[in-house]
Amino acid sequence: MNTLNFTLFGLYLLVNVAIGLAVARRATTNARDYFLAGEGLPWYAIGGSIIAANISTEHFIGMVGVAYVAGFVVAQWEWGNVVTFSALIWIFLPFYIRGGLYTMPEFLERRYNSHCRTFFAVCCLVLWIVAQMAVVMLAGAKAMRGMFDINETVTIVALAVLAGSYTIYGGLKSVAWTDFLQFVVMMIGGLVVTVVGLEKVGGLSALMHEVPGKFKIIFPANDPEFPWFGVWTAFLSVGIWYNCTNQFIVQRCLGARSEWDARMGVVFAGYIKIALPLMVVIPGIVAFRLYPDLPDKDLAFPTLVRELLPVGMGGIVMAGLASGMLSHISSVLNSCSTVFTMDLYKPFLGNGKDDKHLVRVGRVSGFVILVVATLLAIWFTHQQLGIFMLIQNIGAWVAAPIAAVFLMGVFWRGATAAAATFVLWFGFPFTWLVEAVVFKKIARLVQYDNFLNRTFVVWITCIFVMVVISWFTRAPSAAQLEGIIWSPKLAALPEEERRRHGGLRSLFLWWAVFVGLMAALYAYFFWFQFFGPAKGL
Repeated sequence: MNTLNFTLFGLYLLVNVAIGLAVARRATTNARDYFLAGEGLPWYAIGGSIIAANISTEHFIGMVGVAYVAGFVVAQWEWGNVVTFSALIWIFLPFYIRGGLYTMPEFLERRYNSHCRTFFAVCCLVLWIVAQMAVVMLAGAKAMRGMFDINETVTIVALAVLAGSYTIYGGLKSVAWTDFLQFVVMMIGGLVVTVVGLEKVGGLSALMHEVPGKFKIIFPANDPEFPWFGVWTAFLSVGIWYNCTNQFIVQRCLGARSEWDARMGVVFAGYIKIALPLMVVIPGIVAFRLYPDLPDKDLAFPTLVRELLPVGMGGIVMAGLASGMLSHISSVLNSCSTVFTMDLYKPFLGNGKDDKHLVRVGRVSGFVILVVATLLAIWFTHQQLGIFMLIQNIGAWVAAPIAAVFLMGVFWRGATAAAATFVLWFGFPFTWLVEAVVFKKIARLVQYDNFLNRTFVVWITCIFVMVVISWFTRAPSAAQLEGIIWSPKLAALPEEERRRHGGLRSLFLWWAVFVGLMAALYAYFFWFQFFGPAKGL
């Protein structure tokens, strides 16, 4: 890299850490201040933080690489959030916020029992430390090595030190406000590559007409990677799990200054999701158009950066990539320390401890978790891992049983603690059975062997098992279910907030526009594939 790129990148890192530490100095020793940002986050910080926590090198490298091969169908991973974000806004958030929750496992205890809470908390910690911290650090290190020739161990340690410096000290407040900065820089860095790439190929319209096959969104039911049925049912399991029950996504909403801010923040994130394919899908198709013979699809984004960007632009893109990694790592780290402290330490060892003690435990546990994830990431650099498929498959393994337990918990009064406990334990071995036996040994199903189809089978089975076991086990009391079972009345904002946020500030108005835009985009791409330039391809 040239001196200008390094200078721009270094200045950005200094500003980012300075903001994080400045915000942290205003944090107090109160537990809700540390873990939930004092419940003072505005909607724009929540929405930006949700996107920043979600996007990492998995998208800039992995998703761009998938788009290089498969095309625009992978945009469904972003646009499909119209369903799950709507579920979060209208179904789950009213319960989470009005219940004064710190964590998602805490919701399972209130709805079912303490065993479900502990089981889910342990699963979350293992999943996040391995797949959402160590593997993401590794992915970022490999990206920096490929594009800028920076040593992988140096990148991993630097990421850990930078993210930990403000996350451990300042908690969610530092994470959310640095996330907002990282969100802005990440969007700029990603769009720089898109704009330069589209200019090189003559614009988006020219690209769509030159390679129309890359803009299909419906693939055959037996496609090995993107079967239409699996893609269009993924929101029931993977989508609900990731967006509606995932601590490091939902925690920002729990730290909102009002319920309107929490739900409007998700709407804002939804609008950004509409635009995200410009950053993480279109560059892959541009790379295919310009460099159709790349030996490795994951080289698509690095190749565009190396070949197309003028001097100085590399520093902006590097800052964008670092933003994705820092925000993701800091978000997951903060959620890990929150879940460990509130769901594992407090119930078993911290009963009666004051807030100051719990904040100290949160900081110490955050430091230990960061060290473990960093050492794992460094060890992974010496292994041969398929990074991005590893992350996708881990998600598929945990998504179905968790989504089933949460959905049944809010929609059906009859769902019992015994049924939920059984399904959480049953889901993992059954997923292995479906993956290793059902779709491999049953002749009629072999052609549909795909993690999306398998996940749907596990999800529908978990729903069925919950219903059957609930019929034969003790139902929860009316007092336990009060304020938890969904109804249209509970979905509405509190009356005072509806009065304060009417007219152009209406939550329903902006949500409806978001849904309408997504419907229009889907309609256009359906037309493009079945009646337009991609017809018959």
